[in-house]
Amino acid sequence: MITPLACYLTTNDHAILQEILDQDLRDNAYSRLLRSKLLQAAICPPFRVPDDAVTIGSSVTFCVNGGAARTAYVVQNESRDFPVYTVSVKSILGLGMIGMRAGRTINIETDIGLPQRIDVLRLDFQAPAPRFRLVNAVTSAVPRRAAAAR
Repeated sequence: MITPLACYLTTNDHAILQEILDQDLRDNAYSRLLRSKLLQAAICPPFRVPDDAVTIGSSVTFCVNGGAARTAYVVQNESRDFPVYTVSVKSILGLGMIGMRAGRTINIETDIGLPQRIDVLRLDFQAPAPRFRLVNAVTSAVPRRAAAAR
C-alpha cells in the first residue's frame, strides 16, 4: 500500500518542479520522489497554501535522521554564491522538504539507495505570498460597492 504524501505546492512551485522533471528524464531516487510529489501534492494558489508549508524561498528548521537541527532557506537553484545555509529543490533534501508542513516527517530514498528521514521541525519564514493583496482588494472593493449602492 502506498501512503500518500501530505504535500502542498504553490502553483509556482509546482511549475518549477514540473520544469525540472521535464529537463531531466533519468530514473533515480530524485526523479521518483519528484514524480510522486507532482502527482500527489495539493496544488494551491500562493494565498491558499497552508501557513506552515515549506515553499521555495522559505526558511525551515529541520533534522535529518534524528541528527542536530539545522535551519536553511529552500531555494530553486544551486549556486556557489549562496551561503551554506541554503538547500536547493534540485537536491534530494530540498525536494524532500518542499511542500511539507511543520511537524511532519518524510522518509525518502537517497540516490545511493539508503533510507533518509527528514523531520520538518518548524517553518521560520514562508516566502511572501500575495495574501495581503487579496485582503486589500476585498477591503478596498467594499466601500466602492457600498457607495455605488447609495
